Amino acid sequence: MRARGSVSLLALLLLGMPPAVAEVPSGIARMLCHDYKELVRQLGSRWEEVPVSIGLQNNGNLIQVFSSPRTGTWTILSVAPDGTGCVVAAGRAWETTPPRPTEPPA
Repeated sequence: MRARGSVSLLALLLLGMPPAVAEVPSGIARMLCHDYKELVRQLGSRWEEVPVSIGLQNNGNLIQVFSSPRTGTWTILSVAPDGTGCVVAAGRAWETTPPRPTEPPA
C-alpha cells in the first residue's frame, strides 16, 4: 500500500499546476483547488482512485469521495458549478461499509 499524507497528496496532485485559491470565509483554512477534470485525471493515474460516493452540499457544490480498492487511499473533493474542484481531505485506509437496513428485522 502506498503511504501518503494529506499534504504530500496535495503537493503531488498540484505539482506543476498553478492552483486557484477557493474563496472561503475568513477563519477557515484555504483549500487547494484546480480544474475538476484535471484533479480526476490525477487521482486516477497517480493513486488509482475512482468515484465511490457523491452528494450535494448546502452551498450548491458537489461533494465527491474517490478511493482505490487496491491501495486504500481516498480523497474528498468539493466541486463548484464552474468546474473548480477543491481537495477537502485525503488519506489512507478507506473502507466501504454496507448500508444499514432501513427496516427492523422481522
